[in-house]
Amino acid sequence: MSKPNRYKCIIQWKHRKWGPRSEKVASEGTSIRRAINAALLSFFSNASTRTERRDAHVSLTVQCWRVKKPTAA
Repeated sequence: MSKPNRYKCIIQWKHRKWGPRSEKVASEGTSIRRAINAALLSFFSNASTRTERRDAHVSLTVQCWRVKKPTAA
């Protein structure tokens, strides 16, 4: 079984009232696809900012990359 890697994701969307918005999310997964799924789940399930993100379900952009582990010297 693969070990989960850490990923950083930026989710961008355009709000109809406030214009372009973005949110940084950290996630883990065995692949980048699973990390993006986890990031989107946490993005849409956060109850405190749900009203700001109502327009995000129309169109959004996700950038995701693996965080490199520090090497022990």
